[in-house]
Amino acid sequence: MVARRAKGKTAPIPRIAALRIAKRGPSCHSGFELVKHRHAADVLQRLRRAIGLHRQGKIADAEAIYRAVLSRNPIQPDALHFLGLLEQQHGRREEAIRLIRRATEVAPHYADAFNNLGNVLKVNGDLEQAETCYRKALALRPHDANALSNLGAVLRAKGDLDAGEAACRSAIESDPSHIEAYNNLGNILSKQQRHDEAIACYRASIALDPYHPDGPKLLGIALCAAGKPEEAKVVYRKWLDREPKNPVAAHLLAACSGEQVPARASDEYVKNLFDGLAGEFDRHLSHLVYRAPELVMSAVARELPDACGSLEVLDAGCGTGLCARWLRPYARTLSGVDLSAGMLTYATHLALYDKLMEEELTAHLQARCAAYDLIICADTLCYFGSLDIVFAGARGALRARGWFVFTVEQATDDLTPVGYRLSPHGRYCHAHAYVLDTLTKTGFRIATAETATLRNEGGVPVAGLVVTAQACDQTASD
Repeated sequence: MVARRAKGKTAPIPRIAALRIAKRGPSCHSGFELVKHRHAADVLQRLRRAIGLHRQGKIADAEAIYRAVLSRNPIQPDALHFLGLLEQQHGRREEAIRLIRRATEVAPHYADAFNNLGNVLKVNGDLEQAETCYRKALALRPHDANALSNLGAVLRAKGDLDAGEAACRSAIESDPSHIEAYNNLGNILSKQQRHDEAIACYRASIALDPYHPDGPKLLGIALCAAGKPEEAKVVYRKWLDREPKNPVAAHLLAACSGEQVPARASDEYVKNLFDGLAGEFDRHLSHLVYRAPELVMSAVARELPDACGSLEVLDAGCGTGLCARWLRPYARTLSGVDLSAGMLTYATHLALYDKLMEEELTAHLQARCAAYDLIICADTLCYFGSLDIVFAGARGALRARGWFVFTVEQATDDLTPVGYRLSPHGRYCHAHAYVLDTLTKTGFRIATAETATLRNEGGVPVAGLVVTAQACDQTASD
Protein backbone atom coordinates (compact mmCIF):
# COMPACT_ATOMS: atom_id res chain seq x y z
CA MET A 1 0.00 0.00 0.00
CA VAL A 2 1.21 3.46 -0.83
CA ALA A 3 0.51 6.21 1.68
CA ARG A 4 -0.79 9.49 0.34
CA ARG A 5 0.30 12.87 1.66
CA ALA A 6 -2.04 15.82 1.92
CA LYS A 7 -1.94 17.96 -1.21
CA GLY A 8 0.17 21.07 -1.17
CA LYS A 9 2.27 20.03 1.82
CA THR A 10 5.99 19.34 1.73
CA ALA A 11 8.07 17.90 4.52
CA PRO A 12 10.63 20.18 6.13
CA ILE A 13 14.25 19.15 6.34
CA PRO A 14 14.82 16.69 9.20
CA ARG A 15 17.40 17.72 11.77
CA ILE A 16 20.80 16.90 10.34
CA ALA A 17 23.59 19.39 10.51
CA ALA A 18 25.47 18.54 7.37
CA LEU A 19 26.31 21.63 5.34
CA ARG A 20 24.67 23.69 8.09
CA ILE A 21 21.64 23.62 5.79
CA ALA A 22 19.14 22.47 8.38
CA LYS A 23 18.31 23.15 11.99
CA ARG A 24 21.08 21.50 13.92
CA GLY A 25 20.36 19.27 16.85
CA PRO A 26 22.84 19.17 19.71
CA SER A 27 24.03 15.77 18.56
CA CYS A 28 25.16 16.39 14.96
CA HIS A 29 27.65 18.67 13.36
CA SER A 30 29.68 18.36 10.19
CA GLY A 31 31.92 20.18 7.80
CA PHE A 32 31.09 20.95 4.21
CA GLU A 33 34.38 21.30 2.38
CA LEU A 34 34.91 19.62 -0.95
CA VAL A 35 37.21 16.65 -0.85
CA LYS A 36 40.83 17.44 -1.67
CA HIS A 37 41.21 15.92 -5.10
CA ARG A 38 41.54 17.21 -8.62
CA HIS A 39 38.43 18.69 -10.24
CA ALA A 40 37.82 19.96 -13.67
CA ALA A 41 37.21 23.66 -13.22
CA ASP A 42 33.64 23.49 -14.49
CA VAL A 43 32.75 20.58 -12.18
CA LEU A 44 34.19 22.41 -9.19
CA GLN A 45 32.19 25.51 -10.06
CA ARG A 46 28.97 23.52 -10.51
CA LEU A 47 29.43 21.71 -7.21
CA ARG A 48 30.05 24.94 -5.33
CA ARG A 49 26.87 26.36 -6.85
CA ALA A 50 24.92 23.24 -5.89
CA ILE A 51 26.20 23.38 -2.32
CA GLY A 52 25.21 27.04 -2.11
CA LEU A 53 21.70 26.20 -3.31
CA HIS A 54 21.55 23.27 -0.89
CA ARG A 55 22.43 25.50 2.05
CA GLN A 56 19.74 27.97 0.98
CA GLY A 57 17.12 25.23 1.02
CA LYS A 58 16.75 25.13 -2.79
CA ILE A 59 16.79 21.37 -2.72
CA ALA A 60 15.41 20.58 -6.18
CA ASP A 61 17.93 22.87 -7.90
CA ALA A 62 20.83 21.43 -5.92
CA GLU A 63 19.70 17.86 -6.61
CA ALA A 64 19.55 18.52 -10.34
CA ILE A 65 23.17 19.66 -10.37
CA TYR A 66 24.41 16.75 -8.25
CA ARG A 67 22.68 14.27 -10.53
CA ALA A 68 23.97 16.00 -13.65
CA VAL A 69 27.55 15.73 -12.34
CA LEU A 70 27.04 12.05 -11.53
CA SER A 71 25.56 11.34 -14.94
CA ARG A 72 28.93 12.28 -16.43
CA ASN A 73 31.05 10.80 -13.65
CA PRO A 74 29.19 8.24 -11.48
CA ILE A 75 32.02 8.09 -8.93
CA GLN A 76 32.45 11.81 -8.34
CA PRO A 77 32.81 11.71 -4.54
CA ASP A 78 31.50 15.18 -3.67
CA ALA A 79 28.37 14.72 -5.73
CA LEU A 80 27.81 11.30 -4.15
CA HIS A 81 28.36 12.73 -0.68
CA PHE A 82 26.07 15.73 -0.96
CA LEU A 83 23.37 13.94 -2.91
CA GLY A 84 23.41 11.38 -0.09
CA LEU A 85 22.81 14.16 2.44
CA LEU A 86 19.96 15.44 0.31
CA GLU A 87 18.41 11.97 0.18
CA GLN A 88 18.57 11.82 3.97
CA GLN A 89 16.71 15.12 4.12
CA HIS A 90 13.99 13.55 1.97
CA GLY A 91 13.77 10.64 4.42
CA ARG A 92 15.28 8.13 1.96
CA ARG A 93 17.63 6.64 4.49
CA GLU A 94 18.93 3.57 2.66
CA GLU A 95 19.75 5.54 -0.47
CA ALA A 96 21.50 8.21 1.63
CA ILE A 97 23.70 5.60 3.26
CA ARG A 98 24.46 3.93 -0.08
CA LEU A 99 25.54 7.18 -1.72
CA ILE A 100 27.71 8.49 1.12
CA ARG A 101 29.26 5.10 1.69
CA ARG A 102 30.14 5.01 -2.02
CA ALA A 103 31.80 8.43 -1.65
CA THR A 104 34.03 7.01 1.11
CA GLU A 105 34.90 4.02 -1.05
CA VAL A 106 36.06 6.09 -4.02
CA ALA A 107 37.72 8.70 -1.78
CA PRO A 108 39.00 6.79 1.29
CA HIS A 109 40.65 9.92 2.74
CA TYR A 110 37.39 11.93 2.68
CA ALA A 111 37.03 12.69 6.40
CA ASP A 112 33.88 14.83 6.03
CA ALA A 113 32.11 12.02 4.18
CA PHE A 114 32.93 9.56 6.96
CA ASN A 115 31.70 12.08 9.51
CA ASN A 116 28.42 12.64 7.66
CA LEU A 117 27.96 8.93 7.04
CA GLY A 118 28.22 8.56 10.80
CA ASN A 119 25.55 11.25 11.23
CA VAL A 120 23.15 9.48 8.89
CA LEU A 121 23.78 6.08 10.47
CA LYS A 122 23.23 7.58 13.92
CA VAL A 123 19.92 9.12 12.85
CA ASN A 124 18.92 5.70 11.51
CA GLY A 125 19.73 4.04 14.82
CA ASP A 126 22.90 2.18 13.77
CA LEU A 127 25.06 3.42 16.62
CA GLU A 128 27.86 0.88 16.19
CA GLN A 129 28.44 1.74 12.54
CA ALA A 130 28.10 5.45 13.31
CA GLU A 131 30.85 5.17 15.92
CA THR A 132 33.05 3.32 13.42
CA CYS A 133 32.60 6.12 10.88
CA TYR A 134 33.42 8.86 13.38
CA ARG A 135 36.56 6.99 14.40
CA LYS A 136 37.58 6.67 10.73
CA ALA A 137 37.10 10.41 10.32
CA LEU A 138 39.28 10.96 13.39
CA ALA A 139 41.95 8.61 12.08
CA LEU A 140 42.18 10.96 9.09
CA ARG A 141 41.86 14.17 11.16
CA PRO A 142 42.64 13.35 14.81
CA HIS A 143 41.70 16.75 16.21
CA ASP A 144 38.54 17.33 14.16
CA ALA A 145 36.11 18.93 16.60
CA ASN A 146 33.06 17.96 14.54
CA ALA A 147 33.88 14.26 14.57
CA LEU A 148 34.91 14.37 18.24
CA SER A 149 31.64 16.04 19.23
CA ASN A 150 29.61 13.59 17.16
CA LEU A 151 31.53 10.68 18.65
CA GLY A 152 30.69 12.01 22.11
CA ALA A 153 27.01 12.14 21.20
CA VAL A 154 26.93 8.59 19.85
CA LEU A 155 28.78 7.28 22.89
CA ARG A 156 26.17 8.98 25.07
CA ALA A 157 23.44 7.27 23.06
CA LYS A 158 25.20 3.93 23.64
CA GLY A 159 25.37 4.61 27.38
CA ASP A 160 29.16 5.07 27.56
CA LEU A 161 28.96 8.42 29.32
CA ASP A 162 32.57 8.61 30.51
CA ALA A 163 33.98 8.07 27.02
CA GLY A 164 31.40 10.44 25.57
CA GLU A 165 32.40 13.12 28.04
CA ALA A 166 36.07 12.68 27.15
CA ALA A 167 35.32 12.99 23.43
CA CYS A 168 33.30 16.18 23.90
CA ARG A 169 35.97 17.72 26.11
CA SER A 170 38.54 16.89 23.41
CA ALA A 171 36.31 18.60 20.84
CA ILE A 172 36.18 21.75 22.99
CA GLU A 173 39.93 21.63 23.50
CA SER A 174 40.40 21.42 19.72
CA ASP A 175 37.86 24.18 19.05
CA PRO A 176 36.82 26.27 22.08
CA SER A 177 34.08 27.89 19.96
CA HIS A 178 32.36 24.62 18.99
CA ILE A 179 28.75 25.16 20.08
CA GLU A 180 27.52 21.61 19.53
CA ALA A 181 30.37 20.19 21.60
CA TYR A 182 29.25 22.29 24.59
CA ASN A 183 25.64 21.21 24.07
CA ASN A 184 26.59 17.55 23.67
CA LEU A 185 28.74 17.71 26.80
CA GLY A 186 25.87 19.38 28.63
CA ASN A 187 23.54 16.58 27.58
CA ILE A 188 25.96 13.97 28.92
CA LEU A 189 26.32 15.81 32.22
CA SER A 190 22.56 16.24 32.50
CA LYS A 191 22.07 12.52 32.06
CA GLN A 192 24.43 12.01 35.02
CA GLN A 193 22.42 14.52 37.10
CA ARG A 194 25.48 16.82 37.13
CA HIS A 195 23.18 19.76 36.64
CA ASP A 196 25.46 22.64 37.59
CA GLU A 197 28.17 21.46 35.20
CA ALA A 198 25.59 20.98 32.44
CA ILE A 199 24.23 24.47 33.04
CA ALA A 200 27.76 25.88 32.68
CA CYS A 201 28.08 24.12 29.29
CA TYR A 202 24.79 25.47 28.01
CA ARG A 203 25.69 28.98 29.18
CA ALA A 204 28.97 28.69 27.27
CA SER A 205 27.06 27.65 24.17
CA ILE A 206 24.71 30.64 24.45
CA ALA A 207 27.65 33.00 24.99
CA LEU A 208 29.06 31.81 21.67
CA ASP A 209 25.77 32.18 19.81
CA PRO A 210 22.68 33.61 21.58
CA TYR A 211 20.59 32.82 18.49
CA HIS A 212 21.44 29.14 18.28
CA PRO A 213 18.11 27.25 18.32
CA ASP A 214 19.07 24.84 21.09
CA GLY A 215 20.93 26.91 23.68
CA PRO A 216 18.15 28.60 25.71
CA LYS A 217 15.90 25.55 25.49
CA LEU A 218 18.56 23.22 26.87
CA LEU A 219 19.61 25.72 29.52
CA GLY A 220 16.05 26.31 30.69
CA ILE A 221 15.30 22.60 30.95
CA ALA A 222 18.54 22.04 32.88
CA LEU A 223 17.73 24.86 35.29
CA CYS A 224 14.29 23.36 35.95
CA ALA A 225 15.87 19.94 36.52
CA ALA A 226 18.30 21.56 38.98
CA GLY A 227 15.40 23.05 40.95
CA LYS A 228 15.99 26.59 39.69
CA PRO A 229 12.70 27.50 37.98
CA GLU A 230 13.10 31.22 38.63
CA GLU A 231 16.38 31.24 36.71
CA ALA A 232 14.77 29.19 33.96
CA LYS A 233 11.99 31.79 33.67
CA VAL A 234 14.60 34.51 33.18
CA VAL A 235 16.20 32.50 30.37
CA TYR A 236 12.88 31.87 28.62
CA ARG A 237 11.76 35.50 29.00
CA LYS A 238 15.01 36.77 27.46
CA TRP A 239 14.57 34.27 24.64
CA LEU A 240 11.00 35.39 24.04
CA ASP A 241 11.98 39.08 24.20
CA ARG A 242 14.57 38.38 21.52
CA GLU A 243 12.20 36.25 19.42
CA PRO A 244 8.64 37.36 20.28
CA LYS A 245 7.04 34.92 17.82
CA ASN A 246 9.04 31.85 18.85
CA PRO A 247 6.45 29.20 19.81
CA VAL A 248 8.95 27.08 21.77
CA ALA A 249 10.03 29.99 23.95
CA ALA A 250 6.40 30.96 24.65
CA HIS A 251 5.34 27.41 25.48
CA LEU A 252 8.27 26.64 27.76
CA LEU A 253 7.89 29.95 29.59
CA ALA A 254 4.25 29.09 30.30
CA ALA A 255 5.28 25.60 31.40
CA CYS A 256 7.96 26.90 33.73
CA SER A 257 6.07 29.88 35.16
CA GLY A 258 2.51 28.59 35.21
CA GLU A 259 1.47 31.92 33.67
CA GLN A 260 -0.77 32.26 30.59
CA VAL A 261 -0.94 28.49 30.22
CA PRO A 262 -2.69 27.59 26.94
CA ALA A 263 -5.51 25.04 26.83
CA ARG A 264 -3.31 23.02 24.50
CA ALA A 265 0.09 23.34 22.89
CA SER A 266 0.01 25.57 19.83
CA ASP A 267 0.22 24.07 16.36
CA GLU A 268 3.47 25.95 15.82
CA TYR A 269 5.04 24.50 18.96
CA VAL A 270 4.07 20.94 18.05
CA LYS A 271 5.33 21.31 14.48
CA ASN A 272 8.61 22.82 15.65
CA LEU A 273 9.14 20.12 18.24
CA PHE A 274 8.38 17.10 16.08
CA ASP A 275 9.78 18.32 12.78
CA GLY A 276 13.02 18.78 14.71
CA LEU A 277 12.86 15.32 16.28
CA ALA A 278 11.72 13.44 13.17
CA GLY A 279 15.05 12.09 12.01
CA GLU A 280 16.01 10.59 15.37
CA PHE A 281 12.60 10.11 16.94
CA ASP A 282 12.44 6.33 17.03
CA ARG A 283 15.99 5.97 18.37
CA HIS A 284 15.40 8.72 20.92
CA LEU A 285 12.32 6.97 22.29
CA SER A 286 14.10 3.65 22.57
CA HIS A 287 16.41 5.23 25.16
CA LEU A 288 13.41 6.44 27.16
CA VAL A 289 12.06 2.88 27.53
CA TYR A 290 9.02 4.18 25.67
CA ARG A 291 5.99 1.93 26.07
CA ALA A 292 2.92 3.94 24.99
CA PRO A 293 2.35 2.22 21.60
CA GLU A 294 2.76 -1.24 23.14
CA LEU A 295 0.37 -0.39 25.99
CA VAL A 296 -2.25 1.03 23.64
CA MET A 297 -2.12 -1.95 21.34
CA SER A 298 -2.36 -4.38 24.24
CA ALA A 299 -5.52 -2.55 25.31
CA VAL A 300 -6.92 -2.78 21.77
CA ALA A 301 -6.19 -6.51 21.67
CA ARG A 302 -8.13 -7.06 24.90
CA GLU A 303 -11.26 -5.40 23.52
CA LEU A 304 -10.86 -6.59 19.93
CA PRO A 305 -9.19 -10.00 20.07
CA ASP A 306 -10.13 -10.76 16.46
CA ALA A 307 -7.98 -8.69 14.09
CA CYS A 308 -10.51 -9.03 11.29
CA GLY A 309 -9.08 -6.49 8.84
CA SER A 310 -12.50 -4.87 8.36
CA LEU A 311 -12.31 -1.71 10.49
CA GLU A 312 -11.87 1.93 9.60
CA VAL A 313 -8.96 2.85 11.85
CA LEU A 314 -7.38 6.20 12.72
CA ASP A 315 -3.93 6.54 14.25
CA ALA A 316 -4.38 9.98 15.81
CA GLY A 317 -0.99 11.66 16.18
CA CYS A 318 0.66 8.86 14.23
CA GLY A 319 4.16 10.36 14.20
CA THR A 320 6.64 8.09 12.43
CA GLY A 321 4.16 5.20 12.54
CA LEU A 322 5.17 3.31 15.68
CA CYS A 323 1.66 1.80 16.02
CA ALA A 324 1.17 0.98 12.34
CA ARG A 325 2.40 -2.61 12.33
CA TRP A 326 0.03 -3.49 15.18
CA LEU A 327 -2.92 -1.62 13.69
CA ARG A 328 -2.62 -2.91 10.15
CA PRO A 329 -4.26 -6.34 10.80
CA TYR A 330 -7.38 -4.62 12.19
CA ALA A 331 -7.84 -2.21 9.32
CA ARG A 332 -9.67 -2.20 6.07
CA THR A 333 -8.43 1.38 5.85
CA LEU A 334 -5.65 2.61 8.10
CA SER A 335 -5.39 6.39 8.28
CA GLY A 336 -2.84 8.49 10.11
CA VAL A 337 -3.03 12.16 11.03
CA ASP A 338 -0.26 14.32 12.43
CA LEU A 339 0.72 17.99 12.50
CA SER A 340 4.38 17.28 11.72
CA ALA A 341 5.26 16.94 8.06
CA GLY A 342 8.70 15.72 9.11
CA MET A 343 7.24 12.82 11.07
CA LEU A 344 4.87 11.94 8.24
CA THR A 345 7.82 11.65 5.87
CA TYR A 346 9.06 8.67 7.88
CA ALA A 347 5.56 7.21 8.33
CA THR A 348 5.14 7.28 4.55
CA HIS A 349 8.16 5.03 4.01
CA LEU A 350 6.57 2.28 6.12
CA ALA A 351 3.98 1.77 3.35
CA LEU A 352 1.48 0.57 5.98
CA TYR A 353 -1.00 3.46 5.93
CA ASP A 354 -3.65 3.93 3.28
CA LYS A 355 -3.91 7.65 4.07
CA LEU A 356 -1.59 10.07 5.81
CA MET A 357 -2.87 13.57 6.50
CA GLU A 358 -1.01 16.61 7.78
CA GLU A 359 -3.75 18.18 9.92
CA GLU A 360 -4.45 19.36 13.44
CA LEU A 361 -6.13 16.53 15.33
CA THR A 362 -9.30 18.18 16.61
CA ALA A 363 -9.99 19.81 13.23
CA HIS A 364 -9.59 16.41 11.58
CA LEU A 365 -11.98 14.73 14.01
CA GLN A 366 -14.60 17.48 13.79
CA ALA A 367 -14.64 17.21 10.00
CA ARG A 368 -15.45 13.47 10.01
CA CYS A 369 -18.81 12.26 11.25
CA ALA A 370 -19.07 8.57 12.14
CA ALA A 371 -16.04 7.79 9.96
CA TYR A 372 -14.09 5.38 12.18
CA ASP A 373 -14.56 2.15 14.10
CA LEU A 374 -11.34 2.54 16.09
CA ILE A 375 -9.29 5.59 17.06
CA ILE A 376 -6.02 5.18 18.92
CA CYS A 377 -4.00 8.02 20.38
CA ALA A 378 -0.63 7.01 21.84
CA ASP A 379 1.24 9.75 23.69
CA THR A 380 -0.46 12.59 21.82
CA LEU A 381 -2.92 13.95 24.39
CA CYS A 382 0.00 15.08 26.54
CA TYR A 383 0.01 18.12 24.23
CA PHE A 384 -3.57 18.91 25.17
CA GLY A 385 -4.57 20.40 28.50
CA SER A 386 -8.33 20.67 28.17
CA LEU A 387 -9.68 17.39 26.79
CA ASP A 388 -13.30 18.41 26.18
CA ILE A 389 -12.97 19.35 22.52
CA VAL A 390 -10.73 16.46 21.49
CA PHE A 391 -12.92 13.89 23.29
CA ALA A 392 -16.07 15.36 21.73
CA GLY A 393 -14.35 15.27 18.35
CA ALA A 394 -13.39 11.64 18.82
CA ARG A 395 -16.95 10.74 19.80
CA GLY A 396 -18.34 12.45 16.69
CA ALA A 397 -15.80 10.78 14.41
CA LEU A 398 -16.57 7.30 15.81
CA ARG A 399 -19.45 5.12 14.78
CA ALA A 400 -21.76 3.88 17.53
CA ARG A 401 -19.92 1.39 19.73
CA GLY A 402 -16.62 2.34 18.14
CA TRP A 403 -13.52 2.27 20.33
CA PHE A 404 -11.26 5.08 21.53
CA VAL A 405 -7.98 3.93 23.10
CA PHE A 406 -5.42 6.44 24.35
CA THR A 407 -2.78 7.38 26.89
CA VAL A 408 -2.34 10.48 29.04
CA GLU A 409 0.33 11.37 31.56
CA GLN A 410 -1.20 11.07 35.02
CA ALA A 411 -0.93 13.80 37.64
CA THR A 412 -0.07 12.82 41.20
CA ASP A 413 -2.76 15.14 42.61
CA ASP A 414 -6.35 15.88 41.62
CA LEU A 415 -5.61 19.33 40.11
CA THR A 416 -9.03 20.63 41.10
CA PRO A 417 -10.75 22.52 39.55
CA VAL A 418 -8.96 22.57 36.19
CA GLY A 419 -7.99 18.90 35.96
CA TYR A 420 -4.68 19.34 34.14
CA ARG A 421 -1.29 21.01 34.50
CA LEU A 422 1.43 22.03 32.06
CA SER A 423 4.67 20.56 33.41
CA PRO A 424 8.11 22.22 33.06
CA HIS A 425 9.14 19.75 30.34
CA GLY A 426 6.34 21.14 28.15
CA ARG A 427 3.80 18.29 28.31
CA TYR A 428 0.46 18.26 30.11
CA CYS A 429 -0.48 15.81 32.84
CA HIS A 430 -4.09 15.04 33.78
CA ALA A 431 -5.97 14.04 36.88
CA HIS A 432 -7.51 10.57 36.77
CA ALA A 433 -10.98 11.81 37.72
CA TYR A 434 -10.88 14.63 35.16
CA VAL A 435 -10.12 12.23 32.29
CA LEU A 436 -12.93 9.85 33.19
CA ASP A 437 -15.49 12.59 33.90
CA THR A 438 -14.75 14.27 30.58
CA LEU A 439 -15.11 10.99 28.70
CA THR A 440 -18.49 10.33 30.28
CA LYS A 441 -19.73 13.86 29.54
CA THR A 442 -18.74 13.57 25.88
CA GLY A 443 -20.61 10.32 25.22
CA PHE A 444 -18.30 7.44 26.10
CA ARG A 445 -18.63 4.33 28.21
CA ILE A 446 -15.37 3.67 30.03
CA ALA A 447 -14.17 0.09 29.73
CA THR A 448 -10.78 0.30 31.43
CA ALA A 449 -8.47 2.95 32.85
CA GLU A 450 -5.20 1.45 34.02
CA THR A 451 -2.13 3.08 35.50
CA ALA A 452 1.13 2.25 33.72
CA THR A 453 4.63 3.62 33.18
CA LEU A 454 4.73 5.28 29.76
CA ARG A 455 8.44 6.14 29.57
CA ASN A 456 11.39 7.34 31.62
CA GLU A 457 12.17 11.04 31.96
CA GLY A 458 15.63 11.84 33.30
CA GLY A 459 15.79 8.29 34.62
CA VAL A 460 12.47 8.70 36.46
CA PRO A 461 9.38 6.67 35.42
CA VAL A 462 6.52 8.73 33.98
CA ALA A 463 3.15 7.51 35.24
CA GLY A 464 0.29 7.41 32.79
CA LEU A 465 -3.23 6.21 32.21
CA VAL A 466 -4.11 3.76 29.45
CA VAL A 467 -7.81 4.19 28.72
CA THR A 468 -10.23 2.22 26.56
CA ALA A 469 -13.62 3.80 25.99
CA GLN A 470 -16.54 2.88 23.76
CA ALA A 471 -18.76 5.38 21.98
CA CYS A 472 -22.30 5.17 23.36
CA ASP A 473 -25.06 4.73 20.81
CA GLN A 474 -27.40 7.66 20.34
CA THR A 475 -30.12 6.24 22.56
CA ALA A 476 -27.70 5.67 25.44
CA SER A 477 -26.15 9.12 25.11
CA ASP A 478 -29.59 10.73 25.21
